[in-house]
Amino acid sequence: MMGTENSVIQPFYQLVNRDTCVLVDCRKRLPAIVYLGPPLKHFEAADLVLFDRHEAPASLPDEPAISLLPDITSGFLGHPGISVRRGRHGWQLHSQLETVSQPQCDLLLLKATCAITQVSLHYELTLPAVGAALSIAVTVINDSSTDPLSLDQCNLTVPIPDYFTDCTCFSGRWGLEFQSQTLPLHEIAYGRENRTGRSSHRGAASIIAHERHTSEAQGHAMACHLAWSGNYRLHIEQLVDGRRYLQLGELLAPDEIVLSPGSSYRSPLMWCVFTSEGLSGLSTQCHALIRSDFASVAALRDKPRPVQINTWEALYFDMNESKLLNLIEQAAKLGMERFVLDDGWFSGRDNDRTSLGDWWADSTKLPRGLTPLIEACSRHGMEFGLWIEPEMISPNSDLYRRHPDWVLNHDPSPRILARHQLVLDLTRPEVEAYLFNALATLLNGQAIRYLKWDMNRDIHQGGNVQGSPAGAHQTRALYRLLERVRNAFPEVEIESCASGGGRVDWGILNHVSRFWPSDSNDALDRLSVQRGFSLLYPPELMGCHIGSKVCHLTGRQHDLVFRGGVAFWGHLGVEMDITTLNDRDRDTLMALISLHKDHRQLLHGGRLQRLDRPKEEMAWGVISLTQDEALFGHAQLMSALRPFPMRYRFEGLNERAQYQIRCVWPPIESAELGEHAASLQHRPWRGDVLMQLGITLPIRKPESIIIYHLAQI
Repeated sequence: MMGTENSVIQPFYQLVNRDTCVLVDCRKRLPAIVYLGPPLKHFEAADLVLFDRHEAPASLPDEPAISLLPDITSGFLGHPGISVRRGRHGWQLHSQLETVSQPQCDLLLLKATCAITQVSLHYELTLPAVGAALSIAVTVINDSSTDPLSLDQCNLTVPIPDYFTDCTCFSGRWGLEFQSQTLPLHEIAYGRENRTGRSSHRGAASIIAHERHTSEAQGHAMACHLAWSGNYRLHIEQLVDGRRYLQLGELLAPDEIVLSPGSSYRSPLMWCVFTSEGLSGLSTQCHALIRSDFASVAALRDKPRPVQINTWEALYFDMNESKLLNLIEQAAKLGMERFVLDDGWFSGRDNDRTSLGDWWADSTKLPRGLTPLIEACSRHGMEFGLWIEPEMISPNSDLYRRHPDWVLNHDPSPRILARHQLVLDLTRPEVEAYLFNALATLLNGQAIRYLKWDMNRDIHQGGNVQGSPAGAHQTRALYRLLERVRNAFPEVEIESCASGGGRVDWGILNHVSRFWPSDSNDALDRLSVQRGFSLLYPPELMGCHIGSKVCHLTGRQHDLVFRGGVAFWGHLGVEMDITTLNDRDRDTLMALISLHKDHRQLLHGGRLQRLDRPKEEMAWGVISLTQDEALFGHAQLMSALRPFPMRYRFEGLNERAQYQIRCVWPPIESAELGEHAASLQHRPWRGDVLMQLGITLPIRKPESIIIYHLAQI
């Protein structure tokens, strides 16, 4: 069914790659996905009757399909997929599938039009070359030559297989992001509307539908994610007839999207990722997609992610050239490879109430500018990075005093400060020009190779200078600014930070190569943050910093062995005053950094496997794609009733291979750990034995971690 555009519509179309098949039913006036899963080698048009149902009592004789964009004229009684209007009229959209083209087996283009309302819908469905990930986008076109068109809703819609019984959704808050919870799908309507102006600390537009007994290693699951960094709507519903569907789309204010005659709107991409191998299998699909299909990530595939030090929890605002030069020297001695100068470096920035927008070095703290710091990093073989928050402005700043009208607002209502700052209107050309020129002045002629791009508040007042809602346009303007910076300075890597994990999504991922998942470096909280993050994102994108002994967010204390063992698993960093460490802690930190460097190729390129454990524990591993090497961790979170933990059964190994096991962290000190390590190392172990029988773990105290390295021999 491949070929050029054809007005003769076939009953169905099939997208296929090596791993996946997608069936699109085109028998009715709008396209509908009816299957996403393993390849169907012998499916034919006559088999479509398998999806048809009898007329239900007191229902329509022709059951409305769960199409990609359900409209109100189809008789669909769920949430509309698309709503348009021309003033108070033209809302009765009735599009008819008109043409379909399939230029290749993994790309499908469909066009539907409504002559009465003068609207066209262009659908684009794509499969990557390998893997089980489908992307869906739609373009809405105003075909009128005279009248504008308001787009109120555009929610991409997919059916949920009837054997999926549960959904896992994400929640959280500042300092404790990526918390997951599982809910039953039976007879519920689950919805989430995000109005923060970013994908939010509560979680991006992501959800996982799955079978009731799906575990990390077994079961069918489908993750759906909207690649979008702004306001969104997520909706799941079970209809009266028993069918379930899921919708994702931008959350649009009235008249936020008004299409002039002949203009168009393109939706954010919706990704649907399928697996039959449990939640860790779902992560494998997502990680492979990100590593291959997102250019900002793929470009760094062959570059080791440098171990970095960040100055925030080391110095906060109390910095000067001398302190920073000393920190650079000490960091280099410990084996760190990138120095990131965080908040406090720019003009007048002595606290968080001032100076955002004035992006030049503070003359008191840094009388010679950034140059001495960059040169010191170069001498020590380190990269130099810089914290910025371009989207924000302080009322106490030179920029605001010159341009108080440049902020998003709800005038004449009082302007609402959050974290003592306001939000710049990026949709204004003069604002974009100012920010780009300020960044270009910093980056031109200086070896700054990394930007930590922060956004420290929600957008509570999202109006522009015309008094219109600007949320959707603000997000697209951010993407344009980021793309402009990346095109001008391709050697500069960008991290997405939004007071922690407030903007982590696949939309911003087109422009960045690292995320800061949480402002909390509390190692115990970080374990659940990192576990939730890992469901959709690979470890090399996850900034993991070793903070101070006393966490400044929670006040909890952990020793360096535990803090380091938790941070080891992502993109490693340090965020504490290393100049105050005693000899013991310096040696421990140096050992952890060295261990991470030895294994980061595996950590940042292998296959992640989380393990199912009791609530008092957490366990996971990373296995090389050839199964010849692996790292596995186990964290004891709290005291348990049983004295011994459950046996530790490895996953993902070659059952026929033999493995040498070493306990590589913590440094062996106690007799119990020493005996345990020696008992594992005295002989090789078969893969099937390690996976089926597992090993006995030593009894350990709460808030402790152990890391194993397995090497095939």
